[in-house]
Amino acid sequence: MADDDLEAYFKALPDQLTERLSDAVLKQAFRLSDAQREALQALEASPETGALEASCTVAPGADDLEYIVQAGGDMTTREVRDGSGVPYDYAEAFEFGTSRQPARPFFWPTYRAMKDDIHEAINEAVSEALK
Repeated sequence: MADDDLEAYFKALPDQLTERLSDAVLKQAFRLSDAQREALQALEASPETGALEASCTVAPGADDLEYIVQAGGDMTTREVRDGSGVPYDYAEAFEFGTSRQPARPFFWPTYRAMKDDIHEAINEAVSEALK
């Protein structure tokens, strides 16, 4: 390999690693989001869960190696029924409960159950990318 070819190879290496690792991180983010959606379906006890289920998404983060697994937001935010006009996100009410309904957690327990496997899959992708 000529010096110019070697230099071009090394300059492209970070981009190649980022692309490979980004794909692995994105795959794990969707895997987690899908599992959270499945956990929510198992708990489904309200017509409100349709929008809540649809709100389970993966959004881009600050860079190519960050993705945000989220639920709730605009799709699940309403005004409190007492007429005060105060908004609340019923995704949080579903996850953590309220004075009127018990918690039906789907987001954090799923994350905790999958955390080690996700980290392992990403670590394997790092090792593979560095070979």
